[in-house]
Amino acid sequence: MGGRHMASIFEGIKVIDLTNNLAGPLCTQMLADYGAEVYKVERPVAGDDTRSIAPRIEGQALFYFWANRGKKSITLALDDPRAQEVLYEMTKTADIFIESYKPGMMKRFHLEYERLAQINPKLIYCSVSVAGQTGAHSDMPGFDIIAQGMSGLMDMTGEVDGPPTKCGTVLGDYVGTLNAFGAISAALFHRERTGEGQYIDISLLDGLVAINTCLDQAATLGTHPTRTGGHHNTICPYGIFRNHAGESCIIAAYTAKMWPNLCRLMGRPELTDDPKFATNVARLEHLEELVGIIEDWLDAQPSIDAAVERMAEVGIATCKIYDTSQVAADPDYWERGILTEIPLPPSFHEHTHIRARGAWLHFSKTPAVIRRASDLGEYNQEVLSQYGMTPEEIDRYEAEWAGRFQKK
Repeated sequence: MGGRHMASIFEGIKVIDLTNNLAGPLCTQMLADYGAEVYKVERPVAGDDTRSIAPRIEGQALFYFWANRGKKSITLALDDPRAQEVLYEMTKTADIFIESYKPGMMKRFHLEYERLAQINPKLIYCSVSVAGQTGAHSDMPGFDIIAQGMSGLMDMTGEVDGPPTKCGTVLGDYVGTLNAFGAISAALFHRERTGEGQYIDISLLDGLVAINTCLDQAATLGTHPTRTGGHHNTICPYGIFRNHAGESCIIAAYTAKMWPNLCRLMGRPELTDDPKFATNVARLEHLEELVGIIEDWLDAQPSIDAAVERMAEVGIATCKIYDTSQVAADPDYWERGILTEIPLPPSFHEHTHIRARGAWLHFSKTPAVIRRASDLGEYNQEVLSQYGMTPEEIDRYEAEWAGRFQKK
């Protein structure tokens, strides 16, 4: 680019981040990747909960340094009036305030939206919680597994004759992240047009309810859709198929073109017009028999890899199922930047970076910039001195708060 400065999407946007664990921190990580200046406000001594979890590198939590890259960590005791005064000063020039405490806690800390909006009417204030700020469920404990359990998705996941199963990742947190990021971006666009700030209520549970495809069926028809194992409940074949060697692949051949192609490839062209298999509805009614036919064909192939190759050659949507180690080793993910190297803060001595997930939104003119996370309270002097604290006060309050939080 000949040295020309390329502006980031959120360059000049200031974010006050009072979030913890994943959904809130990952949202502000995304804002930071695309240029926002994010002040990560953490508890003295302990910091974000994820600083204490496994796996660890040089005694520190690997996950924290992925989810909080690009931010400036400061420590404040939110129940202390002096800390609240600092946040009021920060709010005057902030664009976004985001928190993920239990509903009602921000009011106890005198940091609720109504108060901060009086200080800065253009402020975009986002609360991220498990079940939202209103309604009978709003006091539920703030964990992803609660949102999964109450959304109906666990009842939709698992084998037909097995128990409800949680998703292999914290699905509610990631859906909440994307909803918060999208809502904040939309609110910034609205502010550009009107000059108005506003309040945003993001619920992990709302997000999971919204992606439960079968809810429309249950609500409209009064049915009870439930687990279908490795297969879809409305289209077929569309699921996981195995050979006797224990290898698995995905086959999604339910369309009017792919289903006949699969029948011909298996040497069973007559299945195309067989009343038991001619339509999606019929195939679902005879799913067990169809799975047996397809898996018998897989067993006749030299390997799952060979079967996948043959299916792909005739235009069938298919792939071998990766394990996480295979994903981590796939060069295409590294080339695209979905996996990348992230620098580590000064407290690390044996390692300079971690290999982890990068940015997954790809912009041609405003690409993400991956920066390091902070050590706990690393930016106290730099940031707090800009908002009314003298260096001596910062040292005094650091010591006072550290002593108080160590006793808890």
